[in-house]
Order: sequence, then C-alpha cells, then structure tokens
Amino acid sequence: MSLEATLSTVEAQLQEVQDALLATDPPTLEKASMQLRSAAIALAQALGDGPQRQGGQAPDEGQTRRIRAIGTRLPLLRDQLARVLALTERQAASLLPPAPGVVTYGASRAQTAARIYRGPG
Repeated sequence: MSLEATLSTVEAQLQEVQDALLATDPPTLEKASMQLRSAAIALAQALGDGPQRQGGQAPDEGQTRRIRAIGTRLPLLRDQLARVLALTERQAASLLPPAPGVVTYGASRAQTAARIYRGPG
C-alpha cells in the first residue's frame, strides 16, 4: 500500500473512531479502534527505517502536514476516550456503589501485611 493510501486509511479510521465516540456506540467504537490500530501500524511501517519499511520513499510536504495533523488528532481522541471512560465509571458507581471496607488495591485497614508474611503467634 502506498503512503498516500495509508494516510487516507488512517484519516478515515480516525474519523470513524471519533464518530463512534460521539454516537456512544461501543461495538462500533471497538471495531473502529482496532482498525485504527492496524492502520497506524501500517503507517508506522511505511514511515519507518529498516527492513520493515514499505514503499521506500520519504513523505513529501503535503504528506508531512497530514502526518502532523494525525499526530495532533490522536491525543485529542485519546482525551475524549478518557472522558467517556470517566463518565462511564461514574455512572457505574452510581448504580453499584462501592462496598464499605472492601479494598481492591492498596493497603487494607484491617491488616498491615498478608498472613503469610507475618510471624507465628
């Protein structure tokens, strides 16, 4: 696949992920995210040095601008996804409030160390 086609694929997948985020459609978001990941890997291989490089030509000025635009959109998309995740966690917590005294991560208030690490007696 040419660099131009790879760039177009990445841009299209970015748009699909963004549309799925806005539509709050988890199955479509998951599918679009996996396709974006594959397209990003293909772009990295097309741009990379060494034996994995495809095409063998450096990007021109227009392609460089498009690559920078993709680099700008990715963090914004990641931030949007983090916001959706935070909202989802809050909604889940309102439906299933945490049980008091149950510690999933970190130190428990009842014991300072696991029983196997304490001495006998």
